[in-house]
Amino acid sequence: MMVNNSQSCCKLLQAVDEASFYMQDLKLYLDTHPNDAVAVKMFREAVRQYKACKEAFENSCYPLQASGTKDNDCWDWLMGTWPPKSL
Repeated sequence: MMVNNSQSCCKLLQAVDEASFYMQDLKLYLDTHPNDAVAVKMFREAVRQYKACKEAFENSCYPLQASGTKDNDCWDWLMGTWPPKSL
């Protein structure tokens, strides 16, 4: 896993946040409009986009959650800038 510069990580993290917000907003809409086929399609695309943004961030910066590491991979917290300081 490679630690990228903090500006790139900030942009990638912002993309993750935006995708997450959009996904959650659609989820709330679908809670009250479960039969809206267009919204279901939009939600599925939003989930795909969120996963892609999260994967791009984790591949370039650091795991967002403990589950963000690969099965045979681990995060070496002592190498490079620690996540809280890299933002």
